[in-house]
Amino acid sequence: MASTLKTQYKDIKDISLVDFLGVEAEQTVVAHDIWKDKATVVIVIRRPGCQFCREEAKIFDGHRSTIEQSMGMKMVCIVHEKEGSDVFQKEFWHGKVYHDPTKAFYKALGGGHLRVGGWGQLISPSFWVNLVRNKKSGVKGNFEGDGSILGGLYIVHAGDQGIAYEHIEKVWGDIASAPKVLEACSRVSGVAVNEASLAKAAEEHENLHERMANSSVGQAKRAAATQDAVDATPSTAPAQLPPL
Repeated sequence: MASTLKTQYKDIKDISLVDFLGVEAEQTVVAHDIWKDKATVVIVIRRPGCQFCREEAKIFDGHRSTIEQSMGMKMVCIVHEKEGSDVFQKEFWHGKVYHDPTKAFYKALGGGHLRVGGWGQLISPSFWVNLVRNKKSGVKGNFEGDGSILGGLYIVHAGDQGIAYEHIEKVWGDIASAPKVLEACSRVSGVAVNEASLAKAAEEHENLHERMANSSVGQAKRAAATQDAVDATPSTAPAQLPPL
């Protein structure tokens, strides 16, 4: 499994994070201290107000009892900006959130460089599938903050045993598969995943992703309309990306 990973453990283990929610005073935490005792699911989100990020948080929060109680693991979220984090934690995540001021986790997901979604995201059929899926989920967001930086998800072994699983977001809304994450957690923890939980996650995943918005013709029309808008944008003007 390790041979398929793009991120090296050394790139994330010493990252300095800030514990800032629900504490009397902000505290600096070194990443490897988070998982020193328990294997941990680390969700690196793009923006606390992003509807896709909130959707992903809500999905995995729904599996919290399986991952944290049954499997004895931890789950945390990483943000690169604090704005809206309190609402995100209270309404969608219900767990620990850490601030990554230097965006080091985001750079690790990009092999040392920040990966930023541009206008090309809007003409990707996958983006439209994700958007339709999100609309049907009923999870809403806002337009506060920078949502252009792409995120992902890690599962890290306890101690310094390294990364067990990674999901790298390629397109806005490309959230990690709950069944795959549960299966990876099962391998890491040694605890068999409850078949009912896995079946439920698989069903939810299938329902969420079987959204090929109407037809390939419909997708082509949307992509063409978006491309027209991109072509009409002056090349000298800075791209104003939607803060998804």
